[in-house]
Amino acid sequence: MDYRVRPGDTLSAIAAKFNVSLAAVEAANPQIPDPNKIFPDELVHIPGSQDQAHDLVQVPPPHALTYVVQPGDSMSAIAAAHNISLGALEAANPQVLNPAVIHPGQILNLTAGSSTRGAPPPSPDDAIAISAVTYGKFTLGGGVPDWVTRACMIMHLPTAHWMAGYRVLCARESSGMPNSINTWDKNATGPIQADGYPLNCSRGVAQCVPGTFAAYHVPGTSTAIYDPVANIAASMRYVMRRYGVASDGSNLTQLVQQADINRSPRGY
Repeated sequence: MDYRVRPGDTLSAIAAKFNVSLAAVEAANPQIPDPNKIFPDELVHIPGSQDQAHDLVQVPPPHALTYVVQPGDSMSAIAAAHNISLGALEAANPQVLNPAVIHPGQILNLTAGSSTRGAPPPSPDDAIAISAVTYGKFTLGGGVPDWVTRACMIMHLPTAHWMAGYRVLCARESSGMPNSINTWDKNATGPIQADGYPLNCSRGVAQCVPGTFAAYHVPGTSTAIYDPVANIAASMRYVMRRYGVASDGSNLTQLVQQADINRSPRGY
């Protein structure tokens, strides 16, 4: 299970709280490079404990919209991206003690009336722990149209708009290659994973960062980040939640420039 870090928590205190060893908690959380530095709202995976279920990740109210903080984000930039005021964003997140300091992996509540209106409500129980992400390379066949079709089938979504947009997006992100990895941009940091690369590298056909892949993982898909169906499905859920893309994908190219063949490439 996962535990949401509270102000004043330490890994040793969390381990004691759930009657597991500190070493086991550290081993279950390779995304934490320095066990002496954890931050409020960060997710910590608790191995093998079913006790104290009330301390599991708190589920947002029904229909609440959430956003997972990415490297380089600020509260003001997140507010602007979702067409809400900074004051409204701060008011919706009283757990953020200092709005000038937020950290990758934090989950922020977005207020009603943002540009994500119309997106499906979050399903926090669908998320997987970042430690559950696996890094085996994809060895089967197929191509982007096959993988998009399969992702849409699993998510019970119509295919046409998603197909058009993701053929463009995947071509731009990875040249349609499911085992692509970005080792050169500023996000390529963190502890080395089983594939031999830093945790925060973007991976796969739609270039998901492991934290994003875990947070937006779609049930019924693999936990392997290089699996193109799982990678595309997580990316689709991400753009629905972050940018307000409709479930039928009809406004995908309007809201996500990287999926629009008539506009220049732009990261998403």
